[in-house]
Amino acid sequence: MANPLLGGESSTQWYSPSTRLSAHHKWYVTVRLSLQFISQSSPPIANQTQLFLRRDWTNQLQIPVLETNRSTQQIPTWEAKRARSCALCPLDPVHHEWRDWTNLGDGPAGLIADGLLTNDVADYMCFRAVCRTWRLWSTDPRKHGVLDRRFHPRQWIMLRQKGSPACRRDFMNVSAGYCRYVNLPELRGHDVFGPTTEGLLVLLDRTTWVVRILNPFTRQVLDLPPATTLLSCNDLELTDFRNNLRRDLLQVSGAGLAADSTIAVHFREIRTVAIIKPGDVKWTVVDRGRSILPALSFAGRFYCATTEAVMVVETSTDQPPRLAIVAKLNRPFSRMMMDTVHLVENDGELTLVDRECKGSRNPRKYEVYRVDMHARKIVPVHGLGGRAVFIGIELALSVSPSVFSSVNADTIYLGFDEMLRGYMDYSPINLMDGTSEPRRFKGSRNGVPLYGPQGVDDCLSWSVTGYRDESNDN
Repeated sequence: MANPLLGGESSTQWYSPSTRLSAHHKWYVTVRLSLQFISQSSPPIANQTQLFLRRDWTNQLQIPVLETNRSTQQIPTWEAKRARSCALCPLDPVHHEWRDWTNLGDGPAGLIADGLLTNDVADYMCFRAVCRTWRLWSTDPRKHGVLDRRFHPRQWIMLRQKGSPACRRDFMNVSAGYCRYVNLPELRGHDVFGPTTEGLLVLLDRTTWVVRILNPFTRQVLDLPPATTLLSCNDLELTDFRNNLRRDLLQVSGAGLAADSTIAVHFREIRTVAIIKPGDVKWTVVDRGRSILPALSFAGRFYCATTEAVMVVETSTDQPPRLAIVAKLNRPFSRMMMDTVHLVENDGELTLVDRECKGSRNPRKYEVYRVDMHARKIVPVHGLGGRAVFIGIELALSVSPSVFSSVNADTIYLGFDEMLRGYMDYSPINLMDGTSEPRRFKGSRNGVPLYGPQGVDDCLSWSVTGYRDESNDN
């Protein structure tokens, strides 16, 4: 049976690390955010409504209790006992003057919607899911392209999981620390990469090899041409009737925006970076044959690192698309010695982490640099500006210890990729005093750690670990 609070549009649920929330609680959260925005940005509206917060001890949420200035009824105290029947529901006319919040009017509703969209598209979609009237007074994401940045869930990452229901994925807001699971039937029959820096997922159809871009919160999908058009004749012959091998060759290792209406994708196994615009009938190859890792989108442009430099995809109209050097590395890193470099957006800056191995039995050396776009060089920095960085071979993530109290500032945490599981690959690594700790896995099979996060740090380390998310179609 459809939930009336969801309005037939959302197929998501909220939960904190310890408590799942019902649809009523989602309503409370939405109203709280909405009215807080009104009170902060629109004094005339705020004068008509006072917002009182009461602690819901059962679910550890701040529940909004609404009162108008005309009301003379007593405001419930913090010590007031909460009835299981939700007698203190914000809209309960027994305790509060009735008000039809669905008819806020397009002015207040539009202000609320714009404020929520500026903050987080997930909150915005919850606002739209409350009722049909609120949807009419807010912009429908489906009327805009999937590349419209206003609707990108940039603050959300997809968590790695095991044994979850078919096509359900868990997402975490890394700027606030709460989680949400989303039902995504669009994943059926696809391999999944991501999310990208913009929070989008890249899907590879296992039958047609069509590439799709999916916004997991607005459910918008962009169909792109088959990736098989990027394979050479030898690759096509080699993989004919061998779908598993073809899937390996077409595994996505990086993706994101290269311009306002251009998507760039990196296919590591065929060493190809290609771009495409919505409506194009074929991919445009930017670079082929070069060893590239990692690749990500930053500030609307697509960057990658080679063994010698940080590079960017140039898409000027007067020249064919190409890779251009942004800054040369201070040293060429060695694939033979298992050296790696990692790009990450760290508090609004493009940051490079250089991991130098010097052999499998020697301690690893880590250096951090800020990529200076104007000076066209990388600048050494001490620490990470009080943040923590999780690095994998393909993905990287920067988080604030103020959000995750178990994570240490100015510290690097390694993912569980094979190249990061060497004998001397200790984790975490404190950049301020140079200390590190040997890694302890919950369990392993044939030398591969078994998925089983022990805490937030393990959970985030697994989220940057490269793997092919094969949706369960059952």
